[in-house]
Amino acid sequence: MSVPSSHCYETVYILKPGISETDASTIHTKVDNVISKFEGKLNVRDDWGVSELAYEIKNERNGRFVVIHYAGAKGVVEEIERHFKILDDVIRFMTVQVAPDYDYEKIKKQIQASEEEFKKNRELRKKGQM
Repeated sequence: MSVPSSHCYETVYILKPGISETDASTIHTKVDNVISKFEGKLNVRDDWGVSELAYEIKNERNGRFVVIHYAGAKGVVEEIERHFKILDDVIRFMTVQVAPDYDYEKIKKQIQASEEEFKKNRELRKKGQM
């Protein structure tokens, strides 16, 4: 059994909420360049927009969340995270390795459907119909 030369990852990074589109694009381009350098491929970039943080991070109460799903050779995560550590506009990040057949869009739809069902049930409980 051979070891694959590239692995699949999902990284969530949080940017300062007031970051300009130009500065955000510059960060995205740096990430893209690192992935390319490590013979990888960006599969998905999903900008969730600005949301309230659970707790203050680097004097920020809100952050702009971005999720990327990508494949790359050994070292790609370390290099992306090295860039994140030196960029002032990145306030937090986390990476997990995912299965090669991981389908971000499918998972996102399942989460959205679950959230809608939860909201519907909560409203029914409020009205005393459950």
